[in-house]
Amino acid sequence: MSFGVANTSTESLLQDLERHCTERPDATFCHFWSGYTREDISFRQLKGRAGAYANLYGESGLRAGNIVLIMLKHSPDMYYAFIGAMLCGCIPSMMPFPSVKQDPVKYWESHKQLFERIGAGAIVTYSENTKVLSDRLHGRRLRVLVPEDLAEKSYPFEAVQARLEDVALIQHSSGTTGLKKGVQLSYGAVAGQIMSYAATLGLTASDCFASWLPLYHDMGLIACFIMPLALGLPVVSLDAFEWVSRPEILFDAIQAYGCTHVWLPNFAFHHLCRTVDSERRHLLDSVKAFIDCSEPCRAETFDLFHETFASSGVARDRLHCCYAMAETVFAVTQTALGEETREYAADANTLANDHRAIPAVYGKPSRRILSVGRVIPGLEVDIIGADGNALPADHAGEIVVRGEFLFSGYYKNDAETAKSFLREWYRTGDTGFVHDGELYILGRLKELIIVYGKNLYATDLEYICNRAVGVKRGRCVVFGVFNPDLGSEDVVVVAETEIPAGPEWATIRKNIKLELLAGVGIPPHDIWIVEPGWLVKSTSGKIARGENLSKYLAEKTSRKECPDPV
Repeated sequence: MSFGVANTSTESLLQDLERHCTERPDATFCHFWSGYTREDISFRQLKGRAGAYANLYGESGLRAGNIVLIMLKHSPDMYYAFIGAMLCGCIPSMMPFPSVKQDPVKYWESHKQLFERIGAGAIVTYSENTKVLSDRLHGRRLRVLVPEDLAEKSYPFEAVQARLEDVALIQHSSGTTGLKKGVQLSYGAVAGQIMSYAATLGLTASDCFASWLPLYHDMGLIACFIMPLALGLPVVSLDAFEWVSRPEILFDAIQAYGCTHVWLPNFAFHHLCRTVDSERRHLLDSVKAFIDCSEPCRAETFDLFHETFASSGVARDRLHCCYAMAETVFAVTQTALGEETREYAADANTLANDHRAIPAVYGKPSRRILSVGRVIPGLEVDIIGADGNALPADHAGEIVVRGEFLFSGYYKNDAETAKSFLREWYRTGDTGFVHDGELYILGRLKELIIVYGKNLYATDLEYICNRAVGVKRGRCVVFGVFNPDLGSEDVVVVAETEIPAGPEWATIRKNIKLELLAGVGIPPHDIWIVEPGWLVKSTSGKIARGENLSKYLAEKTSRKECPDPV
């Protein structure tokens, strides 16, 4: 059976949960994995434990419309605390839990303004964080609650009646500094996205998802929690930190339950290829779609993944792309399942200099670009130029989106909301073009580096630098630094290496320079080689470009050095 327009179009997520609890209360909502512990959570259990949290919120003085920030490690309580907030009319928001890899001072300072903006509400976390939070919340109306408080709250709870226009949840941006923007999503927007995306994917009652993605990221929250919950499909939930250290558990989960859909950021495909024994056969032929999302999708990535795991049942037509963002709940476009994802080989010079996509010519520089598919029903996409006017097909510009399930604005931030729209169109800040009705992504406007009038994207340059011998894969960042003497930007590279400091670092710089010259024909102005751990990452695991640029400039100034010889 396929999910069409079904009940999701007119019901809120809470009504979906109630229906599942009535029709099949013991069906599995989630196969929860943590270490070697396995727990199957039923819809009845989800509602019951969520009700206990709803009671806790009510008895703690929370009222409808209050925000509940959830800072929990990988545990079933993440789900219970989130749905419990909805049950009593509060608005949940998943937040990253402080990890041992993060500087605790920076972590809490980065949330200081967010706590001030939230005002009344609660933070659900563990007792280990209560003291540091109480010090930072002095005088604010944010209560700190812990799962241990649930002991006496397990009696039944009568859920509020949510309206489709009510705010269902807030997704906070994943930056490491400054104020995180709170994307407000209504119950109606969430329901519309799920209805449209489920139909696009052709989901059936026999489908099952596998995910290690953190729930504070839209891909983990919507695609691998909210959507399967609304549709009544099971999801295998893995710990992100455990997956990073033992990636093969994703394949174990797929084999154990015959999972059909897996969403992954582009780096995760490479991580699996580098770490999982390709000689061992894994049973992956149940997967209808490995969906590349969240980062620029690379044709070379699909080449590698298919080559590495073809013997385990990964066919090329199972590798797909999705363009998604929190402001549209999740998906904007999706490639067609059952077909190979299209690829466009564009003339690199015309694309960089004239901002047009034309087919590459043999012997000239080219760029392979994967399609991210067609726009899902309920949304529209257009490409605009610097003047705000629409561009023809095959012309590159900023991607704008409008439609039925756009967000309700940024929480308590009208100025940022207004700035993000051009009339009814949401300005994504991404650049791309449309060819034969499908969207192709080039990069972020903020990551655009203009060197002597030539448009280069930082992510493309980073991909090239990561090929250089000596660079730690995935641990490289590129920025453009304006040079007033030249009236243009200089390309600056910061790359981590596991090779101890010494003469070999000069060789690594040379390798990076040669790769960039071969790839884009432009030498870097400065190449900064650093030890592992130097680069700062955001809470979603992405390289934090702005903070790393500030760190580079500060160190360069403090050392009073000239650029490294390249």
